[in-house]
Amino acid sequence: MNYAQALTRYAQLVEQLKFMVKQAQRLPVDMATRYRVPPVRWHFNDPEGVYPYARAILASLNAGDSAGAGYNQIVDRLDPLDELLPRVPPELQRRLAMMYGTIQLVDSVVTTGIDQLGRIRSNGKQTMDAIANMESDAVASADQFHTQTALLNKIDGANVLALRVNETASQFQLHILEQLIVQNKRTRDTEAQLMNAHLFQWRYGSPYGRDLFSLTATRLNSWRQP
Repeated sequence: MNYAQALTRYAQLVEQLKFMVKQAQRLPVDMATRYRVPPVRWHFNDPEGVYPYARAILASLNAGDSAGAGYNQIVDRLDPLDELLPRVPPELQRRLAMMYGTIQLVDSVVTTGIDQLGRIRSNGKQTMDAIANMESDAVASADQFHTQTALLNKIDGANVLALRVNETASQFQLHILEQLIVQNKRTRDTEAQLMNAHLFQWRYGSPYGRDLFSLTATRLNSWRQP
């Protein structure tokens, strides 16, 4: 009885070994040649220095610039508003401050976007190197790269790398959303100004026109040749 059980167990072990050997077989192709795609590398703006008058902003786009120094060199700076605002008629102060704030909003969003893009570009080489290393490990021919532990490590590494790439993509998408918010605000401001102009015309246009016409007619009637 024990002998029969031992034979059965032996047969099971042989089948398990055959299964494991079969599972350990590689694809019958050169994976490095068959599946490797040449990467599109990050490129830096103006590496030859042929655009000297845009050098500051291009440097910001290449490496980041949280202070916005490069951006400030290519835009017309806003004059200070604080000391002038009290001298503006009260009914116009809010409108002037709102228009001034819209320009500041644009400057803030653009500065942040340039800084993020530059930092992501400067980190691009490290990201591409990590992807290339992951690709090389995936198609490596050495057996130690394909043990169960090694496969789990590669899966974990790929997941972490994917999280990092997705986080970078989220930053780009966030900046696009911010640009849309700025665009929508400026569009809304333009429409509000147009609507206010219509309302002003309907509210004051007819009386103003009648008064102007009446005053003009009176002057014409009272006019005499010198």
